[in-house]
Amino acid sequence: MSWEEELYGRLQRVLPLSKKCVKYVKAPEQAEELLTHKVLLSLAKRVHEKREPVKLRDIVEGVYGSVTKRDMDIVRLLMGKTLIPCGIVEKLYIGKRDVRYLLIAYRFQETHQVYSSSGQVLTEPVGPIIEIPREHFPIPLEVFQLLLSKKGLDRALSKLNEDFGSGKIGETLYQKMKTEYEDFRESVSKKLSEYEELLKLLSLEH
Repeated sequence: MSWEEELYGRLQRVLPLSKKCVKYVKAPEQAEELLTHKVLLSLAKRVHEKREPVKLRDIVEGVYGSVTKRDMDIVRLLMGKTLIPCGIVEKLYIGKRDVRYLLIAYRFQETHQVYSSSGQVLTEPVGPIIEIPREHFPIPLEVFQLLLSKKGLDRALSKLNEDFGSGKIGETLYQKMKTEYEDFRESVSKKLSEYEELLKLLSLEH
């Protein structure tokens, strides 16, 4: 599986979080939560740019604008005490000395536990789903390419019909080109259907 496929799966996930942990993905209300939120957004932004797990120095540079050992130690410790234990960020060992980080999800839902009349422990959602800003979503590049292709084919078919209607091209050529364009469009639409859930989430028509 490629990293782009892995990220696509994480985009579709809604991660349940306790009240203790959900504060890290919300807009910060208290000063001590501000740095954690900046680290979270820096990680999301860097992953969006690289389309793969990122190193600590990438995250630190996004937060501070430069990289020092002190800042790296601060961010490493902060993630180790907040984002990683809460299951928001995953620490990956890519190689012997290659440690990288990924968000486990990009959408989150606060939950709490309640007891049913039979004594069972149930988990209930609290409030709306919280999202990382969508400009940081690592949407597969193929989605944009397919949407552009489909839009271009729709325009080409429209122009072809217009030209045929005005007598600019003959019926034989028209039917040949129409079949080719429609076959291409069907192929693109079929590929886009693999991203149906994401397209609905982003309100992208296809």
